[in-house]
Amino acid sequence: MRLDSPAGDETLAQSLRPASVDFSRLDHEYGPLLRIVRMLIGVVPNCDSVLAIWPTGFRSYNLLVSNLLNLPFSVWGFGPSVVTLGLSLCAASRAAQCAYCTAHTCAFTLRRGSSPEKIAGHLTPSERAAVAVAEALARVPCDLTADQRNELLRHFSAANAERIVLGISLMGFLNKFMDALGIDLELASVDEVAAVLHPIGWDPGKHRVSDEQPADPSLQPLPGGRDTLATKLGILRHLPAAIRLEQSWTQGAPARWPAVGTYLKERTGHDFPLLARVRSRRAVRAIATVLRDNLTEAGSHLGLRVKHLAGLVYASVVEDEPLAREIRAMAAQAGPPVDAETLEAVARFGAEKDELGENGTSDAVARLASLPGLDGKAALALVLAKAVSPSPAMVPAPLIARVAESLSPEAQVELVVWVSVQQMLHRLGSYYGA
Repeated sequence: MRLDSPAGDETLAQSLRPASVDFSRLDHEYGPLLRIVRMLIGVVPNCDSVLAIWPTGFRSYNLLVSNLLNLPFSVWGFGPSVVTLGLSLCAASRAAQCAYCTAHTCAFTLRRGSSPEKIAGHLTPSERAAVAVAEALARVPCDLTADQRNELLRHFSAANAERIVLGISLMGFLNKFMDALGIDLELASVDEVAAVLHPIGWDPGKHRVSDEQPADPSLQPLPGGRDTLATKLGILRHLPAAIRLEQSWTQGAPARWPAVGTYLKERTGHDFPLLARVRSRRAVRAIATVLRDNLTEAGSHLGLRVKHLAGLVYASVVEDEPLAREIRAMAAQAGPPVDAETLEAVARFGAEKDELGENGTSDAVARLASLPGLDGKAALALVLAKAVSPSPAMVPAPLIARVAESLSPEAQVELVVWVSVQQMLHRLGSYYGA
C-alpha cells in the first residue's frame, strides 16, 4: 500500500479497516455488480468492502447507483447525454469537496467520451446549466434558485432534467459516505485522473492512496480510455445476474405514487410525499426499498430512535426545514415516540456552529446523554452524525477513537449510510422545492 498520509486512524475508514469485508467474499456474493462498476469507472471501489460491514448499506448503495443513474441504459445513449450527466456528477462531487467521488466521476466522464477541457469548465450552454444545478444542490446549505432550475428545463425535457437531478441526488449519498469515512482512494483511479484534476485544484486530501488490488485478475483495474462497443456489450454479460439480485432486494416495493406512499406508511410510519414528484419508476422503487430497509428495526444496530434523531441533526446542519419537519413527524410516530424536549434539544445541537474537538466531543456527549430517552451510546452516535453532516465532513481524531471504543463497526456504517440517505433526499427535495 502506498500512503500519502502518516499511519494511524485519522479517518473512520482506517479505524474500520479490520472489520472490512474481503473482496473474495464480495466477489462470491455480488460478483456481477463488482464487474459492472469496474467497467464504468475502471476499478472495483474500495468503499465496497466498508459498506459491506453492514449488508443493508451495501444493498442500498448498489440499488441507488444502478437505478438513479439508470444503468446500463444511460451509458448506451438513452436519456440525456451521458457526458453531461458525468459532468454533473463530477461538479457535484467537487462542490461537496469529496475528493474520492471527484476522482471516480472524472474517470466515469472521461471513459464516456468527455474531453479534459470539459472537466476544467469549457462547457456548452446545456452542460453549463446542468453543472450549475449540480453545484447549487451540492453546497451546504443548498442554494438552488428557481432560475437555475428553469434554465435546466430550458435545455432538457422534464424527464431528462430529472435524470440529471437523480444522478446529482445519488452523489449526495455517495459524496457523504465517502467523504465522511475518508475511504482509501485506489492508486489506479488517481493515475487515471490526476493529470486532468490536479490543474484545477484537486488532491486526495484525507483519502489515503492505496495500491492494494483484488486478487482475482477479473477485478483488477482496467486501463483508461473511451468506451468501445466491446465495453458496452461487456456489461450485458453480467446484467442478468445483477437484475436477479436487484429483483430479490426490491421485491414487493411499488414504483408509483400513491401506492409507494401507502407501502412506506405501513412499514415506516411515514409516506415520503417527495416520491410523488419523481417520474422515474426505477428511481421510486429503489428509493422506497432503501427507505424501507434502513427503517427496519430488526436490522438496525442503532435503533430507529437514534436514526430519526441523527436525521434531525443532519437536517438542522444543512438548514433543510422541510426535511426536518418530515423527520420530526417520523420520530413522533415511532414507538415509543421521541420526547418533545429531546427533539428540540437535538435540533438545537445540530444547528449550533461550534466545532467538535476533544473537549467539545465530551461536553456534547454528556449534554445529549442527559436528555430523556438517550444514553451515552446514543449521544455519541448523534455527535458523530453532526461531525459527518457538513460538506466536507469534520470528524476529529478524538471522536474517531471514542466511536471505535463504543460503537460497533456495523453501527458506525449504518449511521453514516443513514445520514447519506438524508443527503440524497435533501438534494432531491431541494430541486423540487426550488
